[in-house]
Amino acid sequence: MFLSKQASRPKLATLLTGGVSIVVLCTVLSMLVLVDHFADNYAQKQAEQRLQQLSWQMRDELDQVMQKAVGDVQLLSQLNQIKDAKDPGDIRNIVDTLQTTFPSYAWIGFAAPDGKVIAATKGLLEGADVSQRPWFQQGQKGLYAGDYHPALLLQKQMPYSADPWHFVDVSIPIHSSDGTYRGVIGAHLSWGWAREMARSLLSPVNQQYSAEIMVVREDGTVILGPKGMEEKKIKSTSLTQSRSGKSVATEEKWEDGQEYLTGYALTGNQRNYPALKWSILVRQRKDLAMAALRNLEHEILYLGGVLALILAFIAAMMARRLSSSLIQLSSSIERRGQHRTLESIPIVNGFHEAHLLSVTLADMVKKEGQYLAGIERANESLESTVAERTREIETKANELELSLQRQRSAQSRLQAITDNLPSIITFMDTQERYLFVSAFVTTEFGVKPEELMGKTLREVVGNKFYAGLATYVQRVLAGERVSFEAEGTINNRVYYYQSIYVPALNDAGIVEGFYAMSFDIADRKRVEMMKNEFVSTVSHELRTPLTSINGALRLVAAGVAGEIPPKVKELTIVAMRNTDRLLRLINDILDMEKIASGNMEFNLKLTKLNQLIQEAISANISYADQYGVRIVGSIDCGDVDVNVDRDRFAQVLTNLLSNAVKFSHEGGEVRVSVEAAAKTVKIIVSDQGCGIPVNFHDKIFQKFSQVDNSNTRKKGGTGLGLNICKTIIEHMGGTIGFKSTVDVGSQFFFELPLASVQSSTEL
Repeated sequence: MFLSKQASRPKLATLLTGGVSIVVLCTVLSMLVLVDHFADNYAQKQAEQRLQQLSWQMRDELDQVMQKAVGDVQLLSQLNQIKDAKDPGDIRNIVDTLQTTFPSYAWIGFAAPDGKVIAATKGLLEGADVSQRPWFQQGQKGLYAGDYHPALLLQKQMPYSADPWHFVDVSIPIHSSDGTYRGVIGAHLSWGWAREMARSLLSPVNQQYSAEIMVVREDGTVILGPKGMEEKKIKSTSLTQSRSGKSVATEEKWEDGQEYLTGYALTGNQRNYPALKWSILVRQRKDLAMAALRNLEHEILYLGGVLALILAFIAAMMARRLSSSLIQLSSSIERRGQHRTLESIPIVNGFHEAHLLSVTLADMVKKEGQYLAGIERANESLESTVAERTREIETKANELELSLQRQRSAQSRLQAITDNLPSIITFMDTQERYLFVSAFVTTEFGVKPEELMGKTLREVVGNKFYAGLATYVQRVLAGERVSFEAEGTINNRVYYYQSIYVPALNDAGIVEGFYAMSFDIADRKRVEMMKNEFVSTVSHELRTPLTSINGALRLVAAGVAGEIPPKVKELTIVAMRNTDRLLRLINDILDMEKIASGNMEFNLKLTKLNQLIQEAISANISYADQYGVRIVGSIDCGDVDVNVDRDRFAQVLTNLLSNAVKFSHEGGEVRVSVEAAAKTVKIIVSDQGCGIPVNFHDKIFQKFSQVDNSNTRKKGGTGLGLNICKTIIEHMGGTIGFKSTVDVGSQFFFELPLASVQSSTEL
């Protein structure tokens, strides 16, 4: 076998040397880029963490000082030496001592109810009228903390300071031991403590990182910061984020056009005293924060480039050394092909692979003649072999054709069966594409089955209709058999249908798609609507005469028509109770009809919860007396408001109370309690009755559900009440549930959202 002459191609040594060198260079450069990328991210995160920690430290320091000031003022208000002081000098001694202990108090004073200062540190402003000052006016109402502000009257009495005097106020009313209002005591914190705090935090950091600390008031005014920014309003992403309560760090561009890394925090969070909401911003120019990294990057790139060149040179030399044996071998093969000689292949010993290749090629050349002789002998018997194989292929083809005919026949019969069923039968794969559709789809929707093939369920029915099917499709693709009834609109026509989804599993138990069978149930829905209308009409017609009969029986039982014999009175009462039972049954049926038709109305208003519960308890006491059961209220949630329909709320609580009474033992107790949370309030009705079996828990809120028939006869009722209660509570934005233990008792409870009433006071 000889090689034909071919165009010149690069030598293996050249390709290997160049390829290895390029790979080495690319590898080193890639490593340098990755190192640079991760180092950049790491350095920025480290810088952000430093700034974030500084903001936390400043926030905590400010909070601690404010907490101390509030605590000191509260302590002063509790001292008998101040509450019952007769001599202003006694008060002055106490506040002077406090000022000496904590020099940041620029002034502490006690003002009488008329606003006149009667005692103060070092006698400053004694006799002055401070009745118009915010700290005095707000301090009369309770514990008050005033934001950063100047104080012109006090500033005139203070020693000279390079920084203008500004203060933060804390005040509280003073009452004597007998409760008499005596005035307001207030403390003015000099803003100098905040400046000293910022300087102490930055003194080791400023030299290394050039960081700046700013304290920003709620209106965006900088009350502590770099020169030129104080008393000015700013806007930044970090300021907005801090106001939302977050406390991290961010990269942003400030008004000076520079990129900064900014850590931020908010003071006064989760404090149990009047706290001031200051945003703490600690910023640092990004180029300064990343300067050390940039120097490191340049060094890494320079050294990495040198290393890459050295490694590439070493790799090239090694590639040439390793390829020398292959070059020798390829030269021999090339000569053999060009000159069409039977030159033998030399055995090379450069390295194991080249030696093995040369030995193998030499053996292949030796056997080449043997293979050519074998091919010649094989050609002699080829024609007979081909004829034999052709006959075998024809036989297999005939068998395959027969099998396909049987399969087509079976498929035709299956298609005929599905096409003649009065339902739409389809098969979809896991991507919800139609792979089979029965002909009934043409009767139902006027489209041919082939028009749907390959389309998805969403494409066929539309997004709005698909939204009602999505949950069921997910369940069947998870391997669950699903059956449901629903309605939907396609092409402005409302369809009522029942569907069954069956998963299609392969031999390994994996879902490959699902079968869907849909039946038109519009006729059944019309019958149900006619039935509901009939029940509603009959119920309305029955309620009017029953109400009259019930009223007449009550009048007779009450003796309005004159004294009646005891036996007649007893029968009258029995009749009256049964009319009550019929009226409750009719009202439940009417409520269920309203719920089913969506006509139940709700008049939601803000209402005091305690009042609603007390009214419901009072209305059911006489009913409980009939069963010898006592209703007890345990309501200690405070005066909270709920946004509910009074009548519907009373209907729910009355239903739960009547059930608890009916199923309690004589002499038992039904307790109504309330548990208030941050956003919701829970009303609980507990009894000591027979309890509910575990196997009935999942049916308790269904229509016409009662534990057993004996209870239906003994206790009365239709099993509609709890279902109605569940619907009413959910319409009012709440939830309902229960806990029960057999022979111990039951707890039925429902939760409602609290009505949020916001008020603001201008300080």
